[in-house]
Formats: sequence, C-alpha cells, structure tokens
Amino acid sequence: MFGYVIPNQAALSPEAQARYRSAYCGLCRRIGALHGLRGRLTLSYDLTFLDLLLSSLYDGETALHTGADHCPIHPIRKVGWRSSGPTDYCADLSVALHYYNAQDKWNDDRSLLGLGFEALLAAPTAAAAERWPRQCSAIRACLDRLAQYEAEGSEDLDAVSGCFGDLMAELFDYKQDHWSPELRSIGFHLGKYIYLLDAYDDLDRDLKKGAYNPLRSLHQLPGYEEEMREIFELLLANCARSFERLPCVEDVDLLRNILYSGVWLKYNCKHAKNPPRAAE
Repeated sequence: MFGYVIPNQAALSPEAQARYRSAYCGLCRRIGALHGLRGRLTLSYDLTFLDLLLSSLYDGETALHTGADHCPIHPIRKVGWRSSGPTDYCADLSVALHYYNAQDKWNDDRSLLGLGFEALLAAPTAAAAERWPRQCSAIRACLDRLAQYEAEGSEDLDAVSGCFGDLMAELFDYKQDHWSPELRSIGFHLGKYIYLLDAYDDLDRDLKKGAYNPLRSLHQLPGYEEEMREIFELLLANCARSFERLPCVEDVDLLRNILYSGVWLKYNCKHAKNPPRAAE
C-alpha cells in the first residue's frame, strides 16, 4: 500500500526534479543514520511527500542540512541531499509503517517475507516508538481495526478506507498545533484515497486469487468506473482544499505537482493498459 503519492516527473522542470531528488535522498540518508542499512529498505515516495510538506510548513523552525554523499545505490558519484527536523520524524515513521505492515503479512498470510522483514525492523521500530508513541500506537490500532473489517469481508468502503485514513491523519499531525486540522484532513483523505486506489488496482488479481477486496461486489454494478472516479476526485479535492489553507511556500509547486497530478499516475496507467469497456 505504498508508492501512490509520487511526483509527475514529466511535468517538473529540471530544477524541481533535482529538488525532489535531494529530499528523497535526504530522507534515505536520515533513515540510514537512524536505523542502518536495513532501515533504508523502507524508503518510500509517500513519506518523502510528508517530509516535503512538513518541512515547507515548518520552514525556519528547524535547521536545514544539505550536502552530497556516496550511497549504496550511487557508489561512484556523490548525490545531493537535504534534510530538516521533520525528516527524522518521517524516517522513524517509515520503518514503523513497514514493520507493522510486515507483521500483518505474516499474521494474515503466513508470508515468510513478511516474517523476515518484521524481524529485520523490530529494533528500529522499537526505537521509533519510544520517540513517537502516539503515532506508532495509532498505526497498530488502525491496522488492527482494518484487519477486523477485512476478516469480516466488509464492503463498507467508508469504514474500511477510514481505518487507513485515520492512520494517516495521526501521522500527518506532526506537532498537534494550530495546523493540526488541515494536516489531519490531508492525511485522512489521502489515506482513504491510497487504500481505495490500492484495492482498485489489485481487484483483478484479488478476484483470481479469491482474496479479500472491498470492491468485489461494487465492480459488478453499472457505473462502477464512474463511481470510483468520482470517489477519487472527491477525496483528492478535499486534500487539495486543506493543503491550500496551509502557508507553504518552499517547494509549493512541487507539492502541488504531487497532489494534483502525481497521485493520478497509477490510476491513469491502469486505464491506459485496461481501458474500461463501454456499457452494452
């Protein structure tokens, strides 16, 4: 359920692409500094977006660090990076999210890969939970509630997607300050969008495997594609409305690129490969 909150690179200037890469590499660097090489396996676009958002919103409140280093992916040339206070926060959340997700994969499917990843990330997640107990408790509680809905075969889209929305709302609420309402709104609606787009993207595979998917019945009804498009548009409109109320200045065009364009890339890619059939 990761990798949906991405930039539309084709619509970015070379300078904006470089800005995004420096934030992505900065998050990777801080994950490595806090949690070692194993932690870097959890690097994601989704947490890079959160880092960009929080760093822009709280610009000036914490020191900005920049530099250029060699890394395991680019061992020959140095790669530029930047990080600030929220970057360490996002680094901790990155390992915690992947740990609890791996834990669920083992508990639900007896996935050996999940078991291995859970063991690998246990110590880093314990350290993250000491620093951010509210957020890590929310991750576990929301995933437990979601697992219950899924075990019951629930097709209540608002309820099941709301679990992941609540989870993301807690993570976006960095300081529980006067910006909390807007940050929680962005996280909540973006979380619901991610969950439902993941279900939408996985539907064919889940139907073949006989696996749970909350869209199993809905997809058989007339107007399914139109309804899903409307749901996605509404959720992202709510994200955008809350985002525009925040006084973000730095990287605001990059953040808008992600929220208005990048988040649609995987939806559009699916449609390009499998265009909806015309109604008979």
